[in-house]
This record gives sequence, C-alpha cells and structure tokens, in this order.
Amino acid sequence: MSKIRFEMRRVNEKRKKLSIKASRYDPIIDQFIASGEELVEISVEDKEAPYVASQLKKRIGVRELEMEASAAGGFVYLEKIATEPT
Repeated sequence: MSKIRFEMRRVNEKRKKLSIKASRYDPIIDQFIASGEELVEISVEDKEAPYVASQLKKRIGVRELEMEASAAGGFVYLEKIATEPT
C-alpha cells in the first residue's frame, strides 16, 4: 500500500466558500427586476408552471428578494411585494 503525503495544521475557523452558485432561473428574476414592472406572467418551455414557481421561490429566498412567485392556470407569476415604510 502506498503512503499519502499530507499536511495538517490547527485553524480557528473554516474558510468561506469562494464560489457563488447561480441558477438557470436567475436570469428570469434579473430581467423582472430590470423591467420595473410590479407583476409579470411567465411561461417556460417544457417546464410545468408549479415546478418553475417552486424553483423561483427557492432563488428568491436565497437571494433575499422582496418578491414572490406563484403558479396558476399553467403560468407563473412574479410579483413585487410592497414594503411598508419604516
């Protein structure tokens, strides 16, 4: 059996991840933000509306955006959430 060469050292904390995961659904969200619209209807080729809405909800959550995604009638809707002034 061959030996493995390695080095071990004490650390106080783990390193931060350097890569940012992107999603294929991010361009939809980005275009919605850039549009300035309050509500849009989206259809995605070869994908069911509930599936797309769930994927968009996940990305909205990860990105901590003030919008919501929903599905109805075979379409996906993206809507900005009105924030109350503080």
